[in-house]
Amino acid sequence: MLHSTKSVANYFLELAKKNGQALTPMKLQKLVYYAMGWFAGYTGKPLVDEAAEAWQYGPVFPSLYHEFKPFGAGPITRKAVGRNPDFSQTEVPPPAESDVRQFLDNVWDSYSKYTGIALSEMTHAVGTPWELTWKASQGVRDVSIPFDLIKEHFQAAAEKAQQRSVAA
Repeated sequence: MLHSTKSVANYFLELAKKNGQALTPMKLQKLVYYAMGWFAGYTGKPLVDEAAEAWQYGPVFPSLYHEFKPFGAGPITRKAVGRNPDFSQTEVPPPAESDVRQFLDNVWDSYSKYTGIALSEMTHAVGTPWELTWKASQGVRDVSIPFDLIKEHFQAAAEKAQQRSVAA
């Protein structure tokens, strides 16, 4: 089942609040990106219903950018909202499936210790999906990072991690 990026973002915002951490828009973008990437790497399937785009500071989900841009580089103080059929707005619920929540908990445990800037720098490494897409687009914004590129990158990373754990 595909989840909205806002749904996944709201789960990370819940985890941050529970753990006494603040999330900036940049850090939240990167957490959702890593969740999407690792999910693709392990399952071969997309987690979210929106493509990440290659922007100057790394992968960006436009819906999250527009939702949280009022916070600038400061902490996010509310959850993402969605529009109801009657045009009212309500908080987007986080994923309900326990296996997805456990997966997101694992991403949180691995990446929440990093700042948004550190996570952004990690996405800029040579050979990452963002770096390859950014180079190919010659810095043009609004270019989607191909899902297959993300899936292959994270599948290779998952295989390396499994080989290290077997060797240990």
